[in-house]
Amino acid sequence: MDTQEFMSLSALEKVELVNKMLKEEEDCHLKNTASKLGLSESTFSKVMRDNSSYQYNKTSKQYDRIMPIEEYKKYLQSGSDENKMEETLQFVAEHLEELKGLLHANETQLVLEPEIYDSSSTSITRTIQVNEDIFKSFYDLYSSRFSHIRLREIYSKCLLDFIKAYQPKKTPEN
Repeated sequence: MDTQEFMSLSALEKVELVNKMLKEEEDCHLKNTASKLGLSESTFSKVMRDNSSYQYNKTSKQYDRIMPIEEYKKYLQSGSDENKMEETLQFVAEHLEELKGLLHANETQLVLEPEIYDSSSTSITRTIQVNEDIFKSFYDLYSSRFSHIRLREIYSKCLLDFIKAYQPKKTPEN
């Protein structure tokens, strides 16, 4: 590669090329690499020093990226975010069956809205007529799974669900 081609490369491309060339050298790494690129050793070192945030590491005989402290802090923070994500995924994987069980239990639990237990509301007594077969099925279900809840709360829940399902939604125009 000639000098013009080398100088037209991006900072990262220069570093990658130079690091590859440095690995191929047995001794006088910088001097030999500079001469192959048609540059003096001092000019080559200046070009590489001005090349973003890369610095020559004599131990590894490679150019390494030097990171400003603020960028390094962000890097560390992103690593901890990845660690948290990894921990979360690990937890979910380890407890998947328990989580599925909780979701299934939630689907089968009766959830009573706060207004059903509102202590400021008054209770009224009403007599209703219902289909006997439907009431028997209802009462069997109530007795077997929900006997810990008072019937008046169950009735209120049924009426509230009916209202929520069939009452027309109020729109801004109404």
